[in-house]
Amino acid sequence: MLTSSAARTSSRSVWEGITGTHDFEVVGYSLMDGFGAGRHVCSGDFSVAGHDWYVAFYPDGLDQDSAGYASACLAYRGKERLVRAKYSLSLVARDGRASPLAGDTLRSHYFTPTSRSADVLKFVEKSNLSSSPSSSSYSCLDDDTLTIRVAPAKERGPRVTVPPPSLHEHLARMLRDGRGSDVAFRVGGRVLRAHRCVLAARSPVFDAELLGPMMETTAPCIEIHGVEPAAFEALLRFVYTDSWPLAGVDVAATVRLLSAADRYGLERLRLMCEEKLHEGIDVDNAADVLAMAELHHCSQLRDACVAFIASPSTLGPVLASSGFEDLIMATGASVTKEILHKVSESWSGPGNRNNSSKRK
Repeated sequence: MLTSSAARTSSRSVWEGITGTHDFEVVGYSLMDGFGAGRHVCSGDFSVAGHDWYVAFYPDGLDQDSAGYASACLAYRGKERLVRAKYSLSLVARDGRASPLAGDTLRSHYFTPTSRSADVLKFVEKSNLSSSPSSSSYSCLDDDTLTIRVAPAKERGPRVTVPPPSLHEHLARMLRDGRGSDVAFRVGGRVLRAHRCVLAARSPVFDAELLGPMMETTAPCIEIHGVEPAAFEALLRFVYTDSWPLAGVDVAATVRLLSAADRYGLERLRLMCEEKLHEGIDVDNAADVLAMAELHHCSQLRDACVAFIASPSTLGPVLASSGFEDLIMATGASVTKEILHKVSESWSGPGNRNNSSKRK
């Protein structure tokens, strides 16, 4: 420890973005001549790059190997067991820039519980400090004060690249190859093979049919009626990959897939079908899509279809479409009343009321 009459130190932090610098001012440097190897003065603790550090300065060197030199070190105060950091230690010249008297080299160090400091044994030659004229821009002594600048930055090091999830790819390959399959379905003359445990895990209906008390155990193929082969195959692809199983947006194919998803209790697939159909509503298919939404209780899709049909710009073409009559027959008066209600709201809006009053 130094007495009040000996050299004293002060600390000042300067932030420069994410990586910071810290200036350690050693006041009364000349009083340290003959301080002795291994003796040092320390800066206050400071926080840079999310970690706590301090700087130690050895006026007469860290040990005998650094005779004739002053040494410096950056020490880690944090609690992490391993911190890889890059840092530089330099002397600040009178003009505020790094002095060439001490190398401003960027170094790298692993700070661990057994190696908590990074030492620079031959930081600067003592003779250079004493012989450099105080008026020189190289001079590091300003009113007998030496400033050591440290710039630590936590180094991320080589990143471990983790590949994206590939479970869906492996399951899709297993479905395509049919390896280990233990159940087969006959759909419209086609035989599709699958795995009971996968289907049961994904669908409550498959769970009851394949693993429940009434499961099929002896039939070589389970007959599937009321589902087209392409729709059932797409449903299986979704079960194995949890992703949209159709190429592009085919409204007719999506309607058939929605029916299959509803039948097998695949709620996510059913909502995906709703979303795709919502995006593809037009005057030619609006009535058919609405009938399907009504049949399978797709409330969001149903509301979107009713709003589309009731719009003044689309009402006429939809009423003239071939599907509208089928819609009325399939759904009865309830949907018709709702469409008329929406039409009434549209035509009784503020703009239309103003136009009506002007005509009077």
